[in-house]
Amino acid sequence: MAKKLEKLEQCTEYRTFRFRIQAFSNGYREFIEREAGLTEQAVSKQQLRNYLHQQHYISRYNEDGKKAKSKGHHVWNVEAKKISRNTWWFKEFLRRIASPPPKAVVGVPYEWTPTIWDPQIKAPKVYFSSEWLPAWLRWENNSLRGLPPPDATDCNIVVVASYYQGKELCHLKSNFVFHVVSHTPSGTMFMP
Repeated sequence: MAKKLEKLEQCTEYRTFRFRIQAFSNGYREFIEREAGLTEQAVSKQQLRNYLHQQHYISRYNEDGKKAKSKGHHVWNVEAKKISRNTWWFKEFLRRIASPPPKAVVGVPYEWTPTIWDPQIKAPKVYFSSEWLPAWLRWENNSLRGLPPPDATDCNIVVVASYYQGKELCHLKSNFVFHVVSHTPSGTMFMP
């Protein structure tokens, strides 16, 4: 155990901490009662949970849009790294497009269906678009599709995701370098 703690002390990377929701909420309730003197009559359990749901330092959902679990229990994830003896730096979880587009191969039909990862809510229904695309590429049913011609080259594309959060229309933009590679036939045989 001492070696594990020593290794943790030396680690400079972010480390994921998983907390059972009830234990985390109860611990936070005790903290605000002790430090701020706010009792359950002043701040209800629901108000406290709503406050915690809005924090950017707590991740409730995995990248696949499902609630985070550990050993069968729903958990909240917090990522932090130790900077000095009693100081921790917490990672802020921000909504983003979950995965970059795969490489396009010249002459091979291309398709990429992006998704949004939101650490606080289940993946929302979204509409994707772009300000500019090469002539051979188009958005079709929230998928980027096309057939790269021989003269296709790498380019930068901006993907715009439009979705509702409650009644508010939100937009999320991400820049991607779109890579195009030439087609190399695999498994070619030499026939004399």
